[in-house]
Amino acid sequence: MCHPCDSFFEELKGRLAHDESLARKVHTCFKVSIKAGDGTVKTWTVDTKSHPAYVGPSERAFDVEFTMEEKDFMKMTTGLLKPDEAFRFGKMRIKGLYGKALRFKSLFKKIPNSRL
Repeated sequence: MCHPCDSFFEELKGRLAHDESLARKVHTCFKVSIKAGDGTVKTWTVDTKSHPAYVGPSERAFDVEFTMEEKDFMKMTTGLLKPDEAFRFGKMRIKGLYGKALRFKSLFKKIPNSRL
């Protein structure tokens, strides 16, 4: 079964492969656990310390773990919710090194503000 968040992580894998400077800038291993509406949890590892950067399932040691609901994660991928706001509003839980957790937002594409 294809998880709705899979497309974000596949796209991220491609960006990290083509932009090694992004991986060097972030240089952190993240574990991201997303809880779907049906209660199932899917976990991805984003390891920008390894060369090449790794995105996928793994039991690697991590610096930071993020846990959140699928609907909130999807809002982050579309720019409707910023990672720091998700944490402040209790929509994302962080376990690990908070200084490195701040680097997580670098992995999201910049979505320009629309002008009406």
